[in-house]
Amino acid sequence: MTTPAETSEANAVRKTCPKCGYIRETSELNCDKCGRLLQSVSDIRIRGVLSVLLGVALLAFMGWLSLWVYNAITEPTPPGSTPRFTGGPEEIGFIVFGFGLVMLIALAGTVGGLWQIIFGKRNKWIVYLVIVLGLVFIGTGLLLTMSN
Repeated sequence: MTTPAETSEANAVRKTCPKCGYIRETSELNCDKCGRLLQSVSDIRIRGVLSVLLGVALLAFMGWLSLWVYNAITEPTPPGSTPRFTGGPEEIGFIVFGFGLVMLIALAGTVGGLWQIIFGKRNKWIVYLVIVLGLVFIGTGLLLTMSN
């Protein structure tokens, strides 16, 4: 017959605290130091794989879209047809800024996912960077919408 302590030891899983970052083998649900809900390292690594896959897919799509837009902007207009791009340098700058920002978010997400896979925990600085870049992206969209 097993005692409750032995059962608890048998159910111990490697977990990490998202707040204080402490990693330990435990069957507890909450962190001993800060009381935050613990996350299993395997779950964090699975989320890291998903983050890497989504980040790489977004980088590939944005790379393809960038090339397509570049060709649309630089392709000469055949005689008798309407131009495909009628914007000026300001519009081109905004397109480059927007595409670059999305690609930077995807790159940061990919690096954050790799960190999660390798170390089994999130890197707070990468999370903060992605949040700030996302807010810049949303803020830029709101400013553009309000200016029209």
